[in-house]
Amino acid sequence: MGSRILVVGAGAGAVGGYFGARMASAGHDVTFLVRERRLQQIRAEGLCLISSVGNLTIAPRMVMAGGIEGPYDIILLSVKAYSLMAAMNDFAPAVGPRTRIVPLLNGMQHLDILADRFGPAAVMGGTCFIVSKLDAQGRIVQTGSLPRLSVGERDGRDTPAARSIAETLSGPGFETVCSTHILQDMWDKWVLLAALGSICCLMRGTVGDVASQPAGQDFAQAVIHECASTAAAAGYPLRDATLKSTISLLTKTDSTLTSSMFRDLLQGAPVEAQQIIGDLVRRARVHQIPTPILDLTDLNLRVYEQQRHA
Repeated sequence: MGSRILVVGAGAGAVGGYFGARMASAGHDVTFLVRERRLQQIRAEGLCLISSVGNLTIAPRMVMAGGIEGPYDIILLSVKAYSLMAAMNDFAPAVGPRTRIVPLLNGMQHLDILADRFGPAAVMGGTCFIVSKLDAQGRIVQTGSLPRLSVGERDGRDTPAARSIAETLSGPGFETVCSTHILQDMWDKWVLLAALGSICCLMRGTVGDVASQPAGQDFAQAVIHECASTAAAAGYPLRDATLKSTISLLTKTDSTLTSSMFRDLLQGAPVEAQQIIGDLVRRARVHQIPTPILDLTDLNLRVYEQQRHA
């Protein structure tokens, strides 16, 4: 009998919905945790993917928070970091003694929060690379290259359980990696997201908008250096190739790349400022790493959030 998978985050976000739909289409036992409005929408129209690697519509198995009956084997968690507390309360009845939680959240803070609530043994490391969004009709639109999902034991062990979970969390339309250095993978992505978020949010533009200006590339490299120095001080230095590719990606003069934080900010929506920027600044302080640009981004986004709640 296959592992039972609960996807948390498909209700509002495109990430869990994409991976969950692909896994369900491959025959895995997948259930989506959704709220009433999303449940009715998917019942009426199906869960629809519009994707660069093939479109898909499924009629998935769904459950609401109050309807969870007993534990699942794997919980794939892909909520925004500021929704984590509410999500944990919703899926808590699905966590049993052998449940493994695979979080795809940004930053690192969530690992401790999940471990405190459900025990360290329940929490794996996880990260993903995907460009996706919900359109006005509630369809998941995925663009760009083949999405990738990485999962692994947080202590880096290559265990049969980790390999089995990676095999279960697989399907056509994305690549799955069982990583023996998942925390490094997560830090690598955090450096990229924090640098990208700072570039776009501070300068109110795309990577190309900034890089094409006289001081733009120097600015981008300076903020990447702050993020990478903090990662190194915390014990997770970026490999040279990773650092070079990050610099290359964030200094392209013709790039239309923007951060999800910047896109949320433009819409007046909540941003993952504390989890992506604030927590990195906090860790930099612990290691006495100067981060003037990150400090400015942190201040900028704190003022934005204050204005949102005013």
